[in-house]
Amino acid sequence: MTKKDYKILFRSKEKVLEISPASVCHLVEGGLSGFDCTFFDVATKSYSSAHGGYAARRRFGERTLSVTFELEESTDDIRRQIISMMDPTVDCVLDVYLYGKRRVIDVIPYEEARFERGTFFDMTEVTLTFMAPGVFFCSPEEKNISFATTVPLFTFPMNLMKDAGTVTGIKMSSTSAVIDNDGDGECGITVTIRAKGGSVVNPAVSMGGKKIRCLLTLSDGDVLIIDGRSRIKKLYKNGESVFCFDKDSVFFSLPAGKSTLNALCDSGSEYIEISVKFTPVYFGM
Repeated sequence: MTKKDYKILFRSKEKVLEISPASVCHLVEGGLSGFDCTFFDVATKSYSSAHGGYAARRRFGERTLSVTFELEESTDDIRRQIISMMDPTVDCVLDVYLYGKRRVIDVIPYEEARFERGTFFDMTEVTLTFMAPGVFFCSPEEKNISFATTVPLFTFPMNLMKDAGTVTGIKMSSTSAVIDNDGDGECGITVTIRAKGGSVVNPAVSMGGKKIRCLLTLSDGDVLIIDGRSRIKKLYKNGESVFCFDKDSVFFSLPAGKSTLNALCDSGSEYIEISVKFTPVYFGM
């Protein structure tokens, strides 16, 4: 990272504090902590009679981040803005551009803002500390993938008559797609299944041996949403929450890398339109 290619936006209470070379807030040398890796919470237990032991716990611990910067202009307005934004009862966001990448992370102010100045002639140095319970940085934009294939209509040799016009291909629904999660770890996934042109009976989606099968019929125009995001995991039909999956269903996450998602049903697969949304997560900047 050079001195000119960073920007950190701290968002809280509809206010924004910008830390960048173009603002009045400039990072000091070594002014970032917790933006690369967070600590690991790993513990083992010993076997009672055998050698060694086994992993009793292995996870990423809660992330603590701190930002230290100098105020080019030590005005009371900026100081009051920072104090007002550092409210532990409010959920905040750090929108970070570092190392040529932009990522965001939800945070909670963790300590009071510290203002330090050696003499009246020195710039004020400010340190803000945050806790990120969700641990991971996220892509700033949700990825949205529609299952569709283009079927070519050209034949050879071609015979294009005058005024006949040409059609290069038609878009047809597909019930399988390879999804590339370029994040560092698995993330939640939201699948939308729409019935178009007919009824879809008992729609399901599967990936890597896991499947969610919904025991209902989608009539033409109906929409089923399978929300598999962490701590949500719900089904919605036409916006209404439903509880209709079979006993073998498992809400699955999207692994890092490439995975194949399949859409299934008892009948009406030709009427399925399907799209997938997910937000990649990253272990650090």
